[in-house]
Amino acid sequence: MAYATSAANDPNELLDKLRVFAQGNGWAVDGWRDRTVRVGKALSVHAGSLYATFLTELSGGDSSRPPPFVGAFGHTGYAANANADVQTDASAQVWTNYVQGPYSAVHFFSATAPQPYLHIVLETQAGTFKHFGTGRLVTAGLVNTAQYVYGSQWYYDPSYISSPDDVRHAVAFDDYWANYMSAVTRVRCDFDGVSPRWHGVSDTGGDSRALSCGWRRRGAPINLLKEIGHSTLTGRAPGQPLWCSVPRGGDLNTGVGHPPDLRFIRLDSYAPGEELVLGSDRWKVFPVHRKNGPAGTPNSGVYGYAYRITE
Repeated sequence: MAYATSAANDPNELLDKLRVFAQGNGWAVDGWRDRTVRVGKALSVHAGSLYATFLTELSGGDSSRPPPFVGAFGHTGYAANANADVQTDASAQVWTNYVQGPYSAVHFFSATAPQPYLHIVLETQAGTFKHFGTGRLVTAGLVNTAQYVYGSQWYYDPSYISSPDDVRHAVAFDDYWANYMSAVTRVRCDFDGVSPRWHGVSDTGGDSRALSCGWRRRGAPINLLKEIGHSTLTGRAPGQPLWCSVPRGGDLNTGVGHPPDLRFIRLDSYAPGEELVLGSDRWKVFPVHRKNGPAGTPNSGVYGYAYRITE
């Protein structure tokens, strides 16, 4: 089964449930242990040549970036180092903040082929969602290795908490971002003899390791779809692949692909957690953070993700 719901009381129990789910769906578990540099757990897994480590961190942060956290990073192979945070060719860690339990629900999505992935959706309290995961892009052209890791960090300052287009929020697979929170999307694209070459969303012009993706920035790959709501005839909204591109020099960008079985979707006419049936496809839709709401309460408007169920 590549989709399952579960329950957990805290981040460490969540990773333990992820361990069981991953192992039951074709992933190998390489390590499951305490971290040495922070209070938390580390879960290392792989499917084929795609390796990733998931982390918990129970303290730290501040009022705008409250704990606890779950994180992830990608790497090559696995070594049982004394420090579970250290692996070969590792990406920077990406984090998801304020994952306090007990959770209203946990949704696990997985595949091992043709592209492996583990996508996790947390409903931390009724109607509020968090997203994190790893996988390999459905590639466009020759891309090596196309692994991605992602998280989501909402900025909880009351002045911005209900502004879904503010750059202070670090949104998975969206590059409209400034350095108030750490970047939450990393994609590995080795080329020009550089390996590993991890790209991340960036607020620095001319950054050769920048990653372009998402919908909130005017020049982002699917920005035009940001303003298109549901059909007034059918009540449906299109789900769009989360295309990613990287700079190749000379002001040129190259499309490298999109995460499998994951789409951007507007939720004008959909309820959080609703299941959409499209022919033989089944999709679950969730808000980026929380659907709509009054000023001063955390919400991500009608922005959402659709996850494909592959059972």
